Amino acid sequence: MSTARTRLIIAALLLGPVLLYWGLGIAPSERSRPPQALQQGEDYFATDTRTRVFDDQGMLEQTFSTPRLDHYPDRAESELTTPEIILYGTDGSVTTTTAKHGTLPDDRIKALLSGDVRVKDSTSSGVVTLVLTETLTLYPDTKLAETDEPVTILSDNVRYDATGMTASFENKTLKLLSNVQGLHENED
Repeated sequence: MSTARTRLIIAALLLGPVLLYWGLGIAPSERSRPPQALQQGEDYFATDTRTRVFDDQGMLEQTFSTPRLDHYPDRAESELTTPEIILYGTDGSVTTTTAKHGTLPDDRIKALLSGDVRVKDSTSSGVVTLVLTETLTLYPDTKLAETDEPVTILSDNVRYDATGMTASFENKTLKLLSNVQGLHENED
């Protein structure tokens, strides 16, 4: 057998699997993954989604991301798994809200979040405020949030516990509704 022919056979053996992989267009791990099924009443689902919303001047206002979104047309809403919603303030602040579950109506006026809801509001000057609760209704377009559930607010050396809250992340206002208790620690 000639050297050229031997080289050709070796090249075919080495390149064959690569060309076969490219030809099929899917990795072996993708072939072994079972297809995901639609849930009862669901018309579509999406995985690893990220949506960005811009204002009229082209500035980023909001991002929505979730590992799984399930849409239900009869309810005109989507269910979100571990959603993350980021709101960008006109003053340079960033408010990040996460939860275990969420529901987003098709009109996107409000997001209903539940399960270990955490809101991290970071001002452009570096002040960070955390809001912790179990349920929260977030109005992304107006940057408002509300809950009737117990809530804990942490900022610098201050802690507030209350039942119920309304907040404006754009105006940096927070109203605690009832059973308010506060703790302020001096740093000495």
